[in-house]
Amino acid sequence: MARSSAAPINARRLALEILTQVEEQQAYASLLLDARLKRSRLSSQDRALATELTYGVLRWQGRLDYLLAAVTDRPWDRVDPALRRLLRLGAYQILFLTRIPAYAAVNETVALTQAVMRSHLKPVAKAFVNAILRRLLERHATIHFSDPSDDPVGALAARWSHPPWLVARWLKRLGTEETEALLQANNDTPALSVMVNRLKRQPEEVQERLSKISGSVTPGRFVPGAFHLKDGAEALRDPAFADGWYFPMDEAAALPVLLLDPQPGDVVLDACAGGGGKTALILGQLAGKGRVIALDPSARAHRRLQEAKARLGLDRVSPVQADARQAAQLFTRQVDRILVDAPCSGLGTLRRHPERRWQQQEAGLAALAHLQRELLHGVAPILKPGGFLVYSTCSLEPEETDAVVETFLRDFPEFTIADPSGSLPATVAKLIDSKGAIRTWPHRHRIDGFYTIRLRRGNR
Repeated sequence: MARSSAAPINARRLALEILTQVEEQQAYASLLLDARLKRSRLSSQDRALATELTYGVLRWQGRLDYLLAAVTDRPWDRVDPALRRLLRLGAYQILFLTRIPAYAAVNETVALTQAVMRSHLKPVAKAFVNAILRRLLERHATIHFSDPSDDPVGALAARWSHPPWLVARWLKRLGTEETEALLQANNDTPALSVMVNRLKRQPEEVQERLSKISGSVTPGRFVPGAFHLKDGAEALRDPAFADGWYFPMDEAAALPVLLLDPQPGDVVLDACAGGGGKTALILGQLAGKGRVIALDPSARAHRRLQEAKARLGLDRVSPVQADARQAAQLFTRQVDRILVDAPCSGLGTLRRHPERRWQQQEAGLAALAHLQRELLHGVAPILKPGGFLVYSTCSLEPEETDAVVETFLRDFPEFTIADPSGSLPATVAKLIDSKGAIRTWPHRHRIDGFYTIRLRRGNR
């Protein structure tokens, strides 16, 4: 939904524009929201509202659609997509934001419809939005979800706002009780988690600084140097963040680096480097001896990596914009350790990226698994004999986890699963399962869902 440069912007309109881009362009809400808030002149209160509306609508979209469909006099999938987004925005305020009076939620949504409908919606849109939201306000308490005994998938999908295909596969693997716990955990609002950048400061210094600016600061349960902040907004505006003392990262995302266990003097390939967070953790463990080759094919990731290199002090990193599937052709020398934190469905990170549940389709898992296998095949030849390769994904799905590794081990019999327990903190060693992998779950561990496994290349 394009916006005129002269059009007024407020929290609701900003949230609507982000929701539109997320739906139409398959964009990441967090990146869009960060960029838009940095450019906006919104007050801190309105910034918080825009954030709440964006993530709240994405988390609860399934339930909102179910309830709105019950009070709409036409099939929900035949309602204009722009109107559906407006109705979700209004419905979320009515049903979830008790501090906003219901009449205000309706009036503000109708006014927003008026503001955006000139070029996108028919004149009747304003009356339609007004009628549906008022009907929802009157009837929502009498709308019932499906009976779980008759339709377990439909009931859980609507109540906990997940796509039916995902609920169905989790029910099959986990059973009803644990599936519902996972669905519920995915709708929790997570605290901001940050990792200490040991290239700049030690955990004690960072904790002291964060305690002054963020109020409640809780050390991580699994990863040394991780902190969870009850109010993280100020921490990301503090000069310490700009100076690179710490950076946002869920504890689960740091586990692959713990498993990699880089040693001073190692040459490490970070094969899917992204924005550079894991690169910083690797360099922190190298203690100024050794280097990291940070590889990523994305131009945006490469720009973010260059920015992180300057802010975080990543002096011993060599950023390379290239595809890890061609690693054997790109590099003539072998490396000591390789991290493949592969692109994936992101279905383990739905707390932080709720849009992924609506963007990812079940049919797309096979293509992602194919890419993941290709990445492992691409980097395997450049690992030294005796070296370690860590494969990880932020996914809970077998196609992207166990199945990928099983295929790789068949294709590269010189690789074996390495027992990592001796090099890990006791809290992390307890996460290793019977297959030798670390597997975290939002409902069990209150961190993102990750799969991480360490493989060793045998000596010639």
